Amino acid sequence: MNAKQAWALMAAGVLSYEILCKDGQLLSEGVDEWLVSRPLLTRATIAALALHLGNAVPERYDVVSLGFRTMRRMCLCGHGSSR
Repeated sequence: MNAKQAWALMAAGVLSYEILCKDGQLLSEGVDEWLVSRPLLTRATIAALALHLGNAVPERYDVVSLGFRTMRRMCLCGHGSSR
C-alpha cells in the first residue's frame, strides 16, 4: 500500500463512520468532549498534527515524525529485517 491509497482508505473510513454513527457520536463531537476534559492536550495534539501535515516545522522538531520514527524503529528492532 502506498500513501495515496492509505489516505483514500482513511477518508473512506471516516466518511463511512460519519454517515453510519449514532447521533452525537460524530468524530468532531468526540473532540468536543476532549476539549472539555483535556483542553490543553487536545489543542496541542491538533496543533502538532496541523504543523506536521503542513510541513511547517523542521523535521527535527516535528513531534509527530519523531514519535512515529521511534515507534517504527522499536517495532523493527527485534525482527532482524531491514527494508
